[in-house]
Amino acid sequence: MWFLVLVLIILIILLVFYYISFIKALYFTKSPYVGTFNKELKILKKLNIVKWKTLIDLWCGDWKVLRFFEKEFWIKWVWYDVNSFAILWWKILNKFLKTKIRLIQWNFFDNDISNYDYIYIYLMPSVMKDVEKFVFKNKKTEAIVIVNSFPFPNKKPFKVIGSKIYLYR
Repeated sequence: MWFLVLVLIILIILLVFYYISFIKALYFTKSPYVGTFNKELKILKKLNIVKWKTLIDLWCGDWKVLRFFEKEFWIKWVWYDVNSFAILWWKILNKFLKTKIRLIQWNFFDNDISNYDYIYIYLMPSVMKDVEKFVFKNKKTEAIVIVNSFPFPNKKPFKVIGSKIYLYR
């Protein structure tokens, strides 16, 4: 009986931690988590990404794209997110999956993104104007920005793959 009570207490603590992390992430990102579909990964395979380069994912979410790029293109990944629960969960999984992905719990608006060759973004339209301003002010000149589903409002992509992947310089 005491074991069930202990398990229930742990589950409640995890649930509270999850919801607090979710609310914190929603506050900072003003964008709910949106998962990447497998059909989008098939489209991403068509990218001409140079292997062994660096890529940053801004507010990653489910980590699916990170694993895809690491496996497909042997890219050095960095993931910024503000969701404490997601970071903890993926740090634990990172140990078991033995990936080289670096996870950082921080708001990317407070960090330097000028060292990355590729910047991947999959965020809701409500934040894309602010993200666009930040990215184009802070990225290195030759970096390619890969935007999934919701294009930047003011910049024109140099290439569109499928109908969902927008590439910017």
